[in-house]
Amino acid sequence: MVRLPQVYKMMPDYYRKGITAYWTPRLQEWIVSISCIAMIAGMLFSRAILSISMIVLFVNTFHPEKIRNTWTTFKESRFALCCILFFLTYVISGFWSSDTVNWVDVVKIKLPFIFLPFSLVNAPFGDDRFRKVTTEGILLVLLAGMLYRFYPLLSDPQYLSTHAHLPSPMEGDYIRFTIALVFGIQFVLWFFLMKKKNAPGKKELVLLSLWALLAIVYIHVHAAKAGLLCFYILLVVFALSLFKGKRLWIRIAILPAIILIGVAGVLSIPSLQKQLMNTVRERKVWESQDATQFATTSSFVPRLLSYRIAGGIIVCKPLTGVGAGDVKLQMDNVYERDYPAIPLTARLLPHNQFLWT
Repeated sequence: MVRLPQVYKMMPDYYRKGITAYWTPRLQEWIVSISCIAMIAGMLFSRAILSISMIVLFVNTFHPEKIRNTWTTFKESRFALCCILFFLTYVISGFWSSDTVNWVDVVKIKLPFIFLPFSLVNAPFGDDRFRKVTTEGILLVLLAGMLYRFYPLLSDPQYLSTHAHLPSPMEGDYIRFTIALVFGIQFVLWFFLMKKKNAPGKKELVLLSLWALLAIVYIHVHAAKAGLLCFYILLVVFALSLFKGKRLWIRIAILPAIILIGVAGVLSIPSLQKQLMNTVRERKVWESQDATQFATTSSFVPRLLSYRIAGGIIVCKPLTGVGAGDVKLQMDNVYERDYPAIPLTARLLPHNQFLWT
């Protein structure tokens, strides 16, 4: 069997030299950077851009002068191995998936777990300029997403009084968008921790600070619980790591201070107050275990219900499960049998990747 790097050895010399004359290693690296930024833009605004940028990123990996190192690094990467094993769980489950059409769709969605690690495992993130351009480009894309979605609130200050959340990019997927903003805040923190010789200038740091401030405001105004949870976990981890080895009283004061900030936000931001009231109401509904009331909820009760149903299916088939193609079918069957009052839009798949897998 011909190994991947040997394919390029078999090419005529003039052909390989002709490619690298235009497709230089440096250009290959900047295509990686542009593709990463375009993937985030596609994730927010256009599936076509997302698909095209991922294909370009994958094809760009096969540079004749770099493919050998990329292939070697990929084979030796434990992270890449875990991604392959994760992907194979879905592939293998096709043997006992009765709905093969849905199984193929699920497997296609998981394909990035194969080619994204392969495409990025040897990317030059150690290069300060490459890393800076890539991360700042991603921050600009996320800024566009925030500004685009702040518009309804600016045109109608009472928007949140009649809607649970601001409209989000990613086809309304506010959970993933707010988590993406948390990752963006992590980039900003990284810029502030850079060594002085590589650190951004003062003006750039001011702009980064304003970006982070806007992202924090957006996360709190949007009041997505997953995004808020990720943000405060980031604060705790960052603060503890920053003051590692410092005076004990600083580290002891960190957690209460962050808690007070969170409580102050809940007391002062209307959208957070609304989310708190809704959480209290849904808690009462869940504790009552009145299935007829489940249909009136839209937050964590449907999620907990999906966990319960998934757990029951796992107990019935603990070794093989139901096959990746049959998860939706099996979940729908239980909803129809035990919870017929739940609207179709609220019949969630296991709202947890661990349980799903």
